[in-house]
Amino acid sequence: MPAMPSTLRLIAPFALGYFFSYGLRTVNAAIAPKLIAELGISEAALGLMTAAYFLSFAAAQLPIGIAIDRYGPRRVNALLLLVAVAGCGLFALGRAESTLLLARALIGLGVSGALMTAIKSNAQWFDLHHLPAMNAWVHVWGLLGAVASTVPIAWLVGVAGIPGAFMAAAAVGLAASLLLWWCYPDKPQAGPAETLGQNLAGTWRVFRAREFWSLATVASIALGSHMAMQGLWVGQWLRHVRLLNEADVTQALFWMMVAGAVGALGWGQVATRLARHGVAPLSVYGAACGLHVLTLLLLATNPALPAAWLTAAYALTGMGGSLCYAVLTARFPIALAGRANTSVNLLIFVVAFGVQAGAGFALHSLEHHWNLDTSTAYATLLGGLALLITTTLLWALLDKRHPPSPA
Repeated sequence: MPAMPSTLRLIAPFALGYFFSYGLRTVNAAIAPKLIAELGISEAALGLMTAAYFLSFAAAQLPIGIAIDRYGPRRVNALLLLVAVAGCGLFALGRAESTLLLARALIGLGVSGALMTAIKSNAQWFDLHHLPAMNAWVHVWGLLGAVASTVPIAWLVGVAGIPGAFMAAAAVGLAASLLLWWCYPDKPQAGPAETLGQNLAGTWRVFRAREFWSLATVASIALGSHMAMQGLWVGQWLRHVRLLNEADVTQALFWMMVAGAVGALGWGQVATRLARHGVAPLSVYGAACGLHVLTLLLLATNPALPAAWLTAAYALTGMGGSLCYAVLTARFPIALAGRANTSVNLLIFVVAFGVQAGAGFALHSLEHHWNLDTSTAYATLLGGLALLITTTLLWALLDKRHPPSPA
């Protein structure tokens, strides 16, 4: 039997791809003023471009899950990243709103498999006890991409303009694709390849499984709402509830992203170490979600604590939600790992899109139809999310009918 490749060789290509993916997901916040000033992009068009990324990303999840399990994570991610590279090039060259919209949709499609292919690869090469830690390293690089999309990308846009920044991003995506093609080793397939019919039947098996829904419900609400709040509404809370100036908002958001990276790595390490002592990853996941609910309630009550502390705590606990992928992987055979995780990822992004779009309508209604002041409106929104996470988490923790499937 051939020796197992080095961990760096297995992790690095996917980590770089997820760095590229996450940076492009959050970059609009930094370049929005330039887009509006230089290209005359309207606020509505800017919102539509953000939505195009999320929608193409979400729509691709189920086909990608089938492709990952059928053709392997290396081929799928390497090809998809080239689509995102093309999207970056189009965005760099585009001037019309329609061109930029298409470019963002291509970027969303191209990076839609970055995390799921990494999780599938980890499931193939590492045992279940090491999965949380291996997945955590990929998440850390993603959060570092989010950090890079704040102050560093704002500096790069100032030096090279939007075209230069997106061509630099394209170079990163191309490097990740080439690493996958030339450096990552394929895992030898055990047994004959599935037919397309068997692939589709496997997807249906995931969606009709109670062990999927008992976890996917809380996972989609907890991680999806965290993604939406972190990407937009925490910043608005800092502006409209804490009444911070833009410099202080930027600083608080920067430390929130850093804390998220620390949290992604920390929760994975904690889960891996506790698993050696018989503590199930689901228990660690439950603890992380419970602490995240407490941070939501802290934001809702707006205590007299530094804003950066509160946003950092929110991100630190919120990234514990990424343990859902390792927990879910253990509930299905390895052959279904891609489909199981892309299925939950589809739900996560649907929730993220819904919360990011719906929170604005909810806040407007609470303020103008229910006559609540701004602080109370935000407190109601945050408290509602805390209640939803708590309720669905109880189902995940109390449902005992989910024995791990054999690999």
